[in-house]
Amino acid sequence: KESGLDRDASAGEAHQAVPREFFQADFKVEQHQMFRQPLQVSIDREEEFNTELIGHLDLIEVSLFEHIRRAQEDQLFESLVKLGEPIQTDLQATLGSVHSLRTQLRSVQRGQLQCGMAVGRLARRKQRVAELLHRLDYMTNVKQAQPSIEMMLQGKDYITALDLLESTTSAVETHLKGLVSIKHGSSRLSNLCSTFDRVVEADFVHHSAKAILVAVDGACASGTEASVGAVDVELHGSERLGRLCECLARRSLLGYSLSSTLRDVLLSQMKKALKSRVRALLEEAQQSQPQASATEEILAGSTGTAVAGSAEAVGGKDGATQPSEEAAAPSGDSAPSKPPASEKAGSGAAEIATALGQLSFEGFLVFWRLILQDCADTADRFRAYASLVHDAVAGKGEIEVCNDLLRLFEVVMNFLLQKVGVLLQARESVHASSEIADWPRFLALSHDSLNRIRALQDSCRQRLSPQTPYIGVDIRAGVRTILYAQTKSIIEDFNQKKLVHIQLVLEQERWERTDVPGEYRNILSQLIGRPQLYSKDEAMKPQGVDRYLHVEGYPFIAVPAALALVQVLNSYVKLCSDIDSLAAEIIQRMGNLLRLFNQKMHEYVFQGQAVRNKTLKKLTAANLALCSQCCGLVAQMLPGLQANLQTILQKEQPQQEQQQQQQQQQQLATASTGTASRQLAASMVADLSKIASEYNDHRNALFDKLSDLLHDRFAFHAKKWLSAAHPELEADSLAWLFSEEPGAEGQEAQERLQPHEALNSLVEDITKMYRALFKTLTGDSVRRIFAKAFEDMASKFDQQLIQVAQEFSTPTPPYEDKLGFTLGDRFAQDVAFLRTELENLSGISTPIGRLFQDMLQHIQVRLPASDPLKALHPAMLSTLQRVGRLPEARTAAQEDG
Repeated sequence: KESGLDRDASAGEAHQAVPREFFQADFKVEQHQMFRQPLQVSIDREEEFNTELIGHLDLIEVSLFEHIRRAQEDQLFESLVKLGEPIQTDLQATLGSVHSLRTQLRSVQRGQLQCGMAVGRLARRKQRVAELLHRLDYMTNVKQAQPSIEMMLQGKDYITALDLLESTTSAVETHLKGLVSIKHGSSRLSNLCSTFDRVVEADFVHHSAKAILVAVDGACASGTEASVGAVDVELHGSERLGRLCECLARRSLLGYSLSSTLRDVLLSQMKKALKSRVRALLEEAQQSQPQASATEEILAGSTGTAVAGSAEAVGGKDGATQPSEEAAAPSGDSAPSKPPASEKAGSGAAEIATALGQLSFEGFLVFWRLILQDCADTADRFRAYASLVHDAVAGKGEIEVCNDLLRLFEVVMNFLLQKVGVLLQARESVHASSEIADWPRFLALSHDSLNRIRALQDSCRQRLSPQTPYIGVDIRAGVRTILYAQTKSIIEDFNQKKLVHIQLVLEQERWERTDVPGEYRNILSQLIGRPQLYSKDEAMKPQGVDRYLHVEGYPFIAVPAALALVQVLNSYVKLCSDIDSLAAEIIQRMGNLLRLFNQKMHEYVFQGQAVRNKTLKKLTAANLALCSQCCGLVAQMLPGLQANLQTILQKEQPQQEQQQQQQQQQQLATASTGTASRQLAASMVADLSKIASEYNDHRNALFDKLSDLLHDRFAFHAKKWLSAAHPELEADSLAWLFSEEPGAEGQEAQERLQPHEALNSLVEDITKMYRALFKTLTGDSVRRIFAKAFEDMASKFDQQLIQVAQEFSTPTPPYEDKLGFTLGDRFAQDVAFLRTELENLSGISTPIGRLFQDMLQHIQVRLPASDPLKALHPAMLSTLQRVGRLPEARTAAQEDG
């Protein structure tokens, strides 16, 4: 048994070890996994694969030999040879039985199934006959349906007609497809479909134009932006429009009708309606104006060649073209049945332009308000129309018409506002010369109306909520561009007038002090953004006059030019507050005006142009001081002006930011023009700091010029002082030097000092300069001017003293080699005289003391002690210091310190 089990195991080992795929009948060599892996892997594992296959072959050969051996042992092959003939006999008998059965089966089929086959053929024939009759019924129905559809079209029963048309078309395409006899009927049905499409589209366009352009009595746009989207206005034929939209949607024609046919008809009728509306409003304005006959003459036959081209864009080339019955004025008024007599001529565009130019500002403001209200009403009706169309076709077969409706809204309102902008351009020349005070009202009305229209557009977009985000354009841009250009022109005209006014004031300015009227307190408060001191009623009353103009607590003496500048700057600030959209333009021109004022002051005063123009006979220190006061006034005022302008700019910032956020939510890409404008305006405001520094530089230059004037006078007198000999002294004139009674020395010194004759004129010039400046400037400014002048005078004195020490001859007399008679002693007495005469100028006592100390030091250092006629005796200096006529001299160590 064990040997038998071993033999069975060895015989079955090949089936267990060799993969089964090799034993399958449909196995092919190319199916082996070796050919399914990368070539490099096959190459690398070639030996491994060969070894494995050889092992499989060995197992199979062993198993095969084992089976053959066992078959021989069991005498299997001998048994098969012996059973060959019986098996063949059985197979032949079996084949004969099968042949007999097949013959009998064919006989049964021919005899028993023939009747069944006949029944089947008859059933198929019956089915075909029934189908033929059914198709004949369909052909009859199709033929009878066509007149019915035509009758329904005439009766405008579009929904029923469309149902019948769709069912008939479906029958032709489904049940009668391929029939030659139906070709004629199918052609007629196709023509009927085209006729249905044309009729429905025409009716849809007609009623859509009427719904958009003609208002229902009593229906108008909401008055405020907050109420946008609350309630839709009523539309003409809204129910009929809904049915028409449904028909077009089922025919997949609504998108095309909106974007092409309706668009063209709307633009054409809107152009005619707007022209008719404008003429009607102008006729009303003609009747309301006092000089009606003159306006009627203008409307009857006058032509305005200057603006005819602009108005022609509104009315077209043919001025007599009238709106159709369906198109009425955007405000809802029906179009006049007969044109006025003034419109029979072909110059309608020129007439409109001329009549617009003849309107007063108030008249045009009323006209403009009504026109913009018409535009807002049209936008509101279109919003309601878009909602109606969207609701009517929702889920009715049209993929999406939201973008088509939004695009049509944009095209229609762009066209309407473009034509309205042409009306505005027709008054460009009139607006350029209009009063700046009236323009903010016009701008406020225009921007409010345009924002109202934009809010209606945004509300329409929110209601439709298109699946594909619609990125449109700002329909206000065209009119806003025109408003911007005209406003900029008005601002430029205003600026030019103010520049001319300031230049004229500066040309006539005599640089003399003037009192400040009391109303300038309020003007200055408005300018720098401070609370006003007086109410409007109090400001109308006389407020008296002030001697100074107080800016941030600092008093300034004013000249007429400075007061004019303050008033002009206040008008710029008020304009910036009223027209905040162009704040950058206004502030830029304000900066240019300030620079021009500074430049002209520099030319007229600092450079002496006022003297050359014979406005002033000569340029005095008082003129320079008043000019410096004017510079200081502006420099002190500009920081407050900056803060006020920043406050004005920030007032509109929250509202603009909110509008910008709404635009960013509604559009994928938005242009933040408001932010750019604010940034530009802020940079212009920051530039005022630079202008203030320019005024301070000019003021410092004027101070330096005043110092130079004083230094020039000193140089003139010093030339005589240091080049001509002193007067001769009497024998007892210096007896006070040797007195030992301190109580009497001071009086004797004051009486007996005999200075050089040139010093009296120098004292007079310094005193005049001091008094002139102290009347105009602050103490600090006066001390600053004199400190620089005295510093230059001390330097000049030192330079000339060196020359005196080298070249000046000391004649005898008046100079002698004894106390009080040498050149140095006489110079010390001159300094003592100057100190005695100038010590009453208390406002500049410190600069004066510094000057005298410097002079004494220069005398001690520069005059040679070796020359007995030039040396300064220490006793002379100490005596003058002891009696209080000279300050204590600084030592070299103190000077270095």
